[in-house]
Amino acid sequence: MHDNKTDEEIIESFKTFENDKLSLILSTTNLNNEPLTNYSPFVTLDGKYFICISSQLPHYENIIQTKKAHVLIIEDEAKASNIYARKRLYFSVACKLYETDTESIFKLFDERYGDSLSFLRNMKDFKIIELDPGEKSLVLGFGAAYKMDANGKLASKNIQHKS
Repeated sequence: MHDNKTDEEIIESFKTFENDKLSLILSTTNLNNEPLTNYSPFVTLDGKYFICISSQLPHYENIIQTKKAHVLIIEDEAKASNIYARKRLYFSVACKLYETDTESIFKLFDERYGDSLSFLRNMKDFKIIELDPGEKSLVLGFGAAYKMDANGKLASKNIQHKS
């Protein structure tokens, strides 16, 4: 099931993969390296991802302490042609509290999710976290796995499975 996409098609897949996915899965660790995984709605701007989470959650503390996390954006199980080959984009991120222009980020949330998340603006414990990705990996099926460096250049493609 090898996928013969051109480099341009692969780069476009990296850029558009999350367009129809409304949440990302976020993995963090605390200072004792104990892992924690949850999910969050997200928006993107200039190659960065933004989430809005409560400062009362362990995830927030982990992010503030370690300044790093791992992100997974994955195809819905119901849409997958094979449960082992769900299309997915994943990458490590540098994290920081975003306080520069929070209103512009909240407007992006409004555009993407309508009024369903507008209440977050008024909740004082909810903070915007900027997620700045490094190298990204994209899996589009069996034998169709790709890497893109932090500058948006295709780094490698097509991991061969052993049989």
